Amino acid sequence: MTSRPAPTRAALMRTAPTRGAPADPTPTCTALVEIDFQHWIIELAHDSAVVDRAVAARDRFRRAGASIVCTRYASTDPADPMRSDLSGHGASFHRALAPGDGDLVLTKYARDIFANPDLHANLRLRGVTDVVLSGIATEHGVALAARSAREHGYRVSVVADACAGTTREAHRRTLAELADEGISVI
Repeated sequence: MTSRPAPTRAALMRTAPTRGAPADPTPTCTALVEIDFQHWIIELAHDSAVVDRAVAARDRFRRAGASIVCTRYASTDPADPMRSDLSGHGASFHRALAPGDGDLVLTKYARDIFANPDLHANLRLRGVTDVVLSGIATEHGVALAARSAREHGYRVSVVADACAGTTREAHRRTLAELADEGISVI
C-alpha cells in the first residue's frame, strides 16, 4: 500500500498561496483559528455569507487533519448579557460553526485572542507551526490575531473569503496591510 503525501495549503484552499505562505506544511502542524463567529459579532459583518465560506474552509482543513480552534469574545460585565452570557444567543457560536468533538474552544476578554495565554500553550502542545485564520472582524480580531501569531513565531495565513470586516473597505484595506506586513493572504 502506497501512502499519499500530505496535501499542501494550496490544495486545501484550492488556490495558490501568496507571498510569505509556508511551503507544503503538513496538516498536523496547522491550526485553523476561527475568530468570533458569534451571533452578536456576525451582525456587524459587511458580508453575512462569510459564515458559509468559513464552514467550507473549516471542512477543508478538518479533512486534511488540521487542528480547529474556535474562539469567542466575551464581556466581563454582567450588565451586558448579550456579550457576557456565553450560553445566551448573542454570545453563542453560530450553529454552523459550533465547536465539534476535539476542537479547542477559547474565550477572550480583549480583542486579541493571543491575550489568552492558553492559545499559544495549546498550539505548542499540539506541535502547531502554521496558524491559519478566519473570522470577524478582519480589521479587529483577525488582524490582531494574525500579528500576534507572527510575533509568537508562527507562519501565518488569513483566508480572505472566510473573513469579513465591519465594512467591505475595512476588510480590503486590512487584508492589504497584512499582506504588506508579510502575512500570507490566501
